[in-house]
Amino acid sequence: MEYNKIPYFNNIFIDYIYDFDKLSSFYNGDFRRIESFHNIINLKSKNYLKNKFFNRDCVADILKEQNKFFNSNQKTFENIELLRKENTFAVVTGQQIGLLSGNLYTFYKAINTVQLSGFLSERFPEYNFVPVFWLETDDHDFSEINNINILNKENRIINLRYLPEEPEPDKYLTPVYRLDINQNFEKFIIDLKSNLNDTDFSEELFDYIERAYKPGIKLVTAFARYMNYLLQDKGLIFCNPADTEIKKILTPVFIKELNTFPKACELAIDTSAKLERKYEPQLKPKAINLFFNYNSSRYLIEPYSENQFGLKNSRKKFEKNELFEFLDNNPELFSSNVLLRPVCQDFLLPTIAYIAGPSEIAYYAQIGNVYEYFNVTMPVIYPRTTITIVEDKVSSFFKKYNLNIEDFSNIKILQTKLLKQLETVNLENIFTKYKDAIRSQAYELEKELIKVDKNLIENLKGRNDKYLESVEIIKNKYFDSQVKQNEVAASKLISVTDIIFPSGILQERFYNIVYFLNKYGMKLTEFLFEKTEINLFKHQLLYLNFKSLESIEK
Repeated sequence: MEYNKIPYFNNIFIDYIYDFDKLSSFYNGDFRRIESFHNIINLKSKNYLKNKFFNRDCVADILKEQNKFFNSNQKTFENIELLRKENTFAVVTGQQIGLLSGNLYTFYKAINTVQLSGFLSERFPEYNFVPVFWLETDDHDFSEINNINILNKENRIINLRYLPEEPEPDKYLTPVYRLDINQNFEKFIIDLKSNLNDTDFSEELFDYIERAYKPGIKLVTAFARYMNYLLQDKGLIFCNPADTEIKKILTPVFIKELNTFPKACELAIDTSAKLERKYEPQLKPKAINLFFNYNSSRYLIEPYSENQFGLKNSRKKFEKNELFEFLDNNPELFSSNVLLRPVCQDFLLPTIAYIAGPSEIAYYAQIGNVYEYFNVTMPVIYPRTTITIVEDKVSSFFKKYNLNIEDFSNIKILQTKLLKQLETVNLENIFTKYKDAIRSQAYELEKELIKVDKNLIENLKGRNDKYLESVEIIKNKYFDSQVKQNEVAASKLISVTDIIFPSGILQERFYNIVYFLNKYGMKLTEFLFEKTEINLFKHQLLYLNFKSLESIEK
């Protein structure tokens, strides 16, 4: 399904897919051209460790230690060992550490990272490529990641939340890497079990969940362990950038940002101004693109005076030399915002490609000059696969009423098409004829009245337009009434819409994978690996049923 037929993608992403030349100056290579990867390999080979005080062994040692806690498999540790070699490069993706892996697209990004690593290994056999998942552990907006959406036993959308403390705070400021799973998670598990059907796969699934999310375990550890359970032996390396040793490595980036602000901000603004001629920029750069952890809370650093910095939304201020002392002695207290995060990631890792969602592709367009300023090679930005899982009941509904997924992008058009199938009164034709008649009479009236007073004609046109708007409102009311009268079809339509475009957005941005795992079992993950096409730059529909899983090797 073509992306430009789905009204859920930003214009930068659409042109990135269909007309890359329009945007080529904002990126470091065309993701479709193998030459782009070769160019980045050459640049990264020369620049990765140039003038840096760490080496590949240092990075590999940190990742090895981290992944021991994540219950990573042998292939992951083999990939970490490959990172010690000069001919090894990383294919990276990143995401917030959402509850039970977060929205579906998080798992799709992980799949693509493994797939692209394999693809590049085949195309460039003289090099090694390893998949890395950058955990967004410095993020502090816990309310974005502490909940999941599923379909319950009655096939109704339900949102389930994990609240470590009740009542829930008005605002979260604690970085998520500091958060532990506590006893309240048991309530979340009980709610989840009670809302899902008990299937042949439930016991195994909840055994995985309860082993990963044991009380006392860090949230970041639980996320990585759960992802490893799902991925099995795919060799994905998890990187927790909140690690003190990683922050020590990133100190030069933080120092440069503090010493030279607002240079990075100005560079991003200049690029954004060029983009704004046609597009809506995604990213809003700050004067200083760093956060500081103070009293267990994360605050944006802001310039206060010539020699002072302040923490946004707090009264805390630091002398310049005081903040730099913290940077020397406690670099783990600092973290990047969305503008500097990619730079930090690719300063640390020999990144050749980044698997990016539509919004990420849009904001990467704004930071090419920032990469150059920090002497870091920008990777190829590779669009992640977007997917809708189509179950049997959905495909059956499509066939019965001669519909397709594109119809679901506009609910009114969809309802019109459905009602035609049901041989109902054609309201669209009735009201179109009525409005055409009104326009015709209005035109004749205007021709006569202009002879009397042409200055009043615009007033008359305005009143006619308002009347036509009222007619449209009346039509919609009749339309809604007609839909309700066809309760069976309408009920099925709502059910299918809730699966395909829940709450008016793509399925992958709404549901958690646990709903499908409970229904279809762990073979689902292999099904997704086998059916997802990394080089097909279209929205992919994966038709899922138990028969389609029979040939999948677990």
